Amino acid sequence: MKNTTPGFRKERATSSFRSLRGSLISSRAPRPTPPAPSFVSPTPRPSSHSPLYERRICFIGAGTMGHALIQGLLAKGMPARQLYAADPSPQARRKISRLGLSVSDDNRECRQADVIVLAVKPQEMPSVLADLASNLHPPQWVISIAAGIPLSFLESRLPRLPIVRVMPNLPATVGQGFSALAMGCRVRLRHRRIAMEIFNAVGQVVRVAEPLLDAITAVSGSGPAYVFFLAQVWEEAALRLGLPRAVARRAVAQTLKGSVQLLEKNSLSPQEWIARVASKRGTTEAALRVLEQRRVRFAIVAALQAAAKRSRQLSRLSQ
Repeated sequence: MKNTTPGFRKERATSSFRSLRGSLISSRAPRPTPPAPSFVSPTPRPSSHSPLYERRICFIGAGTMGHALIQGLLAKGMPARQLYAADPSPQARRKISRLGLSVSDDNRECRQADVIVLAVKPQEMPSVLADLASNLHPPQWVISIAAGIPLSFLESRLPRLPIVRVMPNLPATVGQGFSALAMGCRVRLRHRRIAMEIFNAVGQVVRVAEPLLDAITAVSGSGPAYVFFLAQVWEEAALRLGLPRAVARRAVAQTLKGSVQLLEKNSLSPQEWIARVASKRGTTEAALRVLEQRRVRFAIVAALQAAAKRSRQLSRLSQ
């Protein structure tokens, strides 16, 4: 399908999409080259049976998450000619154009797309919706990944369009994300399938009722920061114990990575894994006793409750 839409600028990709790694830090020790992660493995273009077949998708906002979704779809085999992006930043547009996409600084140029993905900051959403309101019409529909903007707000500005609200997270940038989808009142099965396919390109996807997105925000949306906080404190403790910084960082990162893989690939619960590591009157039991005495368990629960509460407050402020 030849792109004849005015306003978009087509540029050839000048460099290939580089493989991204999902680990926090790569080991310096020699080791066999692992197989490429599925996020970047070459795959055939979507077949005629795929929900994405011949769909034109426009991303309004080409920042971190928009860029990650575009990369994921390209890696999945979607032709660049079916993807578009609009962003006011020249730097963001240059970065996207290197992937072979058509780019524009005008959001209204997305009016030729089948699906419009709103990947803008929450404070930018009112003006973006105002630009789009008179330029989008059924059967076009919208996906929003803006945190704290409820479906009711989006549907009041785009009253005739099906809208899906999504909460992704930062690991989507390495193809290991977790996204939760909530469906608006006009969404049908075909819309849901396309939305699931888009976010499957950057990790795992679940469908939830919109009220649960506040909990999703607290658990997985903000979740990477909790992991990074733990890694930071863990590394600081390792330094105090005398480990060199390079050794401490590798030890923490690899232990986190290996432990997560055990959780993913085995049916044992976290409690059962703790029991396997902590022998009676051993070193692990001594450490866990301190964590319980300092009420770390309750602090983590309180932290997630605070995040969920703030998510609800932000949603109310946007209404």
